[in-house]
Amino acid sequence: MSGLIRNTQEPRFNVRNWRMRNLVVALFSVVGTISMWYNFLAYNIIASIILTRSALHLGLLLSFTTIFVAFIARPIGAYVFGLVGDKFSSKSSLVSTLVIMGISTLLISIIKNTWYTAYELLVLRVAQGMALGGEWASASVLTYESVRGSVGRFLTSLVQLGVPLGMLLTTFAVIQWRLALLMGSLLSLSSAAVILTLAQQGAGSINWRPTFRVEDVKRIVRAIGVKLGESLSFYVYTSVLLLYFSVREVSSLIITATISLLIFTLIMSLIMTRMSPIKALLLGYVFFSLVNAFMFRIEPLPLFILFGIADAITYTPQSLYLVSLFRSDVKHVSAGVSYHVASSLGGLTTYLISLLISIYGIDTGLITIPTLLLVSCIISIIALLI
Repeated sequence: MSGLIRNTQEPRFNVRNWRMRNLVVALFSVVGTISMWYNFLAYNIIASIILTRSALHLGLLLSFTTIFVAFIARPIGAYVFGLVGDKFSSKSSLVSTLVIMGISTLLISIIKNTWYTAYELLVLRVAQGMALGGEWASASVLTYESVRGSVGRFLTSLVQLGVPLGMLLTTFAVIQWRLALLMGSLLSLSSAAVILTLAQQGAGSINWRPTFRVEDVKRIVRAIGVKLGESLSFYVYTSVLLLYFSVREVSSLIITATISLLIFTLIMSLIMTRMSPIKALLLGYVFFSLVNAFMFRIEPLPLFILFGIADAITYTPQSLYLVSLFRSDVKHVSAGVSYHVASSLGGLTTYLISLLISIYGIDTGLITIPTLLLVSCIISIIALLI
């Protein structure tokens, strides 16, 4: 009799509850990604406020920090935390990056303006950059593996919502910026807590050193090529092209493009439940090529609306495409490094464009923009087809 009672009190595995847990984990992976981009992008606004009255060398240090994080710290973070993801699990790497971002942002929110403030910001910015570099692949893989079917494809695509929603939320960061950073920090930390509590711990691999095959390296190069066209276009539209507008016009164009990108990222996430990532990317790059080819014949406002649409079509499928491209034992490292190296190449190319403009003048320099963007889109199309 006692044995019967004891057996009836034992917890039973409930498939429905387990699926609900995985769904919650996937949702908070998306929320965590949004918080990561919000905290990362808010830094640019907050740092400019903190260092407004600082000396020239501090301003130069701030510029160096931005460049370093964008082009060095993020790929390094993608590799380091990619190793953690492949060695242990997506849960381990995702929770680690969210905690690092949350603590770094919290420390920035309570920082005081002293003679060593810029150096504190440098250290915290590097920590933010490395955390962001490792978070994207972890969130994409965990979401992809937690929920299968059309819902899983939708949520994995929704990870890409982090950039446009993060950009939109940072427009409110100037007002009560300490409170804004505190809220961003709490969002990252609470997402980490939920994922730590509910996500299952994967098996991981047996070796810290990833064993890359020739085919893996080819796929990394291919993945970089696939993302390059979108990355270069994004940086050109959000940096170089804005140099020739007033502050008020820049604000209007950025908000317009962000809202357009946000809406169509949601739409594309729904479409990705039925369409293959390769087909979506091909259609997106054809459309992006047309927009880039006629960019100087279109009025600024409709141009930036079209940019938001084109970027959403080519950016949203990337999470699904990259996580399904690589083997499981090198998935985190390969997907993360491919994503952030392509972003770095796109960002660095904008400096080349700015250099050409400064050397040859605005008219000659601007002519190179549609050509470079068109070439990058063609490279991405070729990478998809090979």
